[in-house]
Amino acid sequence: NRMSQSVVLTPEKEEVLDLLRKHGENICDEDSFSFERLGEGRGFCSLLYKVSIGRKSYAVKITNPSGNITGTEGSVGLHQNVHNRECDLYEWAADYLADGGEKTDLDKLARTFGGRKCEGREGVLIMEDLSGKMTSDVDFTQGYSFDVVKGIIRSIVGYQSAHLSAEKKFAVSDKTVVHEAVKSMGIHCVGALPEKQWLPKDGDKRSALLSFVSIVEKLQDEYPDFAKSLPLTLTHCDLWPNNMLFEKTKDHPDGELLAIVDWQCASIGNALLDVSSAIGVCLSPENRREHEEELVEFYRTEMEKRKNRFTGNTEFDKDTVFKMYRESLKWAALQLVFTAVFNPSADQPEEGEEDGPLSRRLKAIMEEI
Repeated sequence: NRMSQSVVLTPEKEEVLDLLRKHGENICDEDSFSFERLGEGRGFCSLLYKVSIGRKSYAVKITNPSGNITGTEGSVGLHQNVHNRECDLYEWAADYLADGGEKTDLDKLARTFGGRKCEGREGVLIMEDLSGKMTSDVDFTQGYSFDVVKGIIRSIVGYQSAHLSAEKKFAVSDKTVVHEAVKSMGIHCVGALPEKQWLPKDGDKRSALLSFVSIVEKLQDEYPDFAKSLPLTLTHCDLWPNNMLFEKTKDHPDGELLAIVDWQCASIGNALLDVSSAIGVCLSPENRREHEEELVEFYRTEMEKRKNRFTGNTEFDKDTVFKMYRESLKWAALQLVFTAVFNPSADQPEEGEEDGPLSRRLKAIMEEI
């Protein structure tokens, strides 16, 4: 399991059982134990397994701190940094709920059963297995419905208001390694975008995208002068469709958010960053233009409803919130670049068209900002 070259890490039975028992799970010695890979071929930083113990099942994430999983090379220290950040996030969430936090604030986080940080060896995180509930039949390539995106924003309000209400805030580890990795990936992906009539190799829009890459820290973690009145709060920072799980129910036949996962890039920063991702990445250009003001106002009013619980003074001025959302669409544009380059099958154009659905969203955002 710990070869210096390509490694395929697998769950260690005794450690998994020990962590589950510490969290009050009733595990018998005679229970059967088996595991299978989930998401074969996916996952930059971690491998994910479904572990079955008796009649129960769990999701187990295993991260190699050296940044080499099945031959995938990562930045030195990146995998360790982001795994430990995710462990810290779930530990903070558990403490918040234990201190009497309102569960509605965090109902879209998967339950966790402990883990081990990357400290000289691979890290482990045991989570609720949602594979039996989730559906893959919610297609982001053509764009989510208005109701699905509204549900995502409702969840953003939940975790951000939880952070603003908590006495003990989520402490973010050094993000330098993450920012450097995002910049490196951004430069690569902008260069890898196919040349198009509206996106020539040396054109203004490609140059603008590279300028967004250069200010990743400011986009994620800071506010420009006009938005200094807004609070810094919990942000996922990687809220694209593959990090959201959905289920279909009688009341929500188009799909409903089940959980937001992969909190490896979590930060404290720009409150509108995740909102811009939910709207700019997940909606078609037509639906975004029609609904973005309503969705941003829904976010603002829901945050306003919870202000009496926040530990500090906060302001959510309508004009400032919407202007900051528009500023944050620069980050949504970069996420569309990453998604189109790493998932080219999701951006296939219709016959006779130059742009696939992701490129259409990117083009529309770039034309507007």
